Amino acid sequence: MKIAIVALGASYTQYTDAVKLAGGRHALYDETWVINALGGVLQHDRVFHMDDVAVQERRAEAKNPHIARMLDWLRKHPGPVYTSVVRDGYPGLVAYPLADVLKAVGDTRPYFNNTTAYAIAFAIYLGVKEMALYGMDYTYPNRAFAEEGRACVEYWIGQAVARGIRVRVASRSALLDTCRSDAERLYGYDGVKVEIKPDYTVNMTPKELPTAQEIEARYALMHKG
Repeated sequence: MKIAIVALGASYTQYTDAVKLAGGRHALYDETWVINALGGVLQHDRVFHMDDVAVQERRAEAKNPHIARMLDWLRKHPGPVYTSVVRDGYPGLVAYPLADVLKAVGDTRPYFNNTTAYAIAFAIYLGVKEMALYGMDYTYPNRAFAEEGRACVEYWIGQAVARGIRVRVASRSALLDTCRSDAERLYGYDGVKVEIKPDYTVNMTPKELPTAQEIEARYALMHKG
């Protein structure tokens, strides 16, 4: 099975662009899974909303309009909406199979600090063959602001790749440094141009070394924020 998992970061628009050009989402993916509020925005097959809706109801009562509107459609959603605790009044809620997922990956460490990580682990549990990830950005070029959760998501991507699952990331996403060039993703090879072939052959061609100023500027950018 080939799936798309779409989260709320800016690169989620690459998903909408791709399926629009293809004539529909099923031209590209067998299923589309969405995170949280995107369940009220995009056509999908599964929603992942790991926040307890009882907690979300308290947030809505505290005058959070975004949460209140999300709960409105969650109460009518036919499901499946995977979540932590199934509550009355939400017919589409399904308990996330945490024990089964952990058993499938062979790891009892509860390392899930965001909903997207749960979705990727669930894909491993189901045995999908390929997943495309959109809207999982966490950091953005030229911005000090960063969202939490990137390390956890990349950990579960590593678990997926180790099991032979093909993982693709939206080209504008910072996840796995995808939005950076090959040269930027290979630390230490400043004096050579590296070309990696599909058969894993690595070719290196000498190139002019960067200036000290260029190197210091790069390090400053790496440690920004």
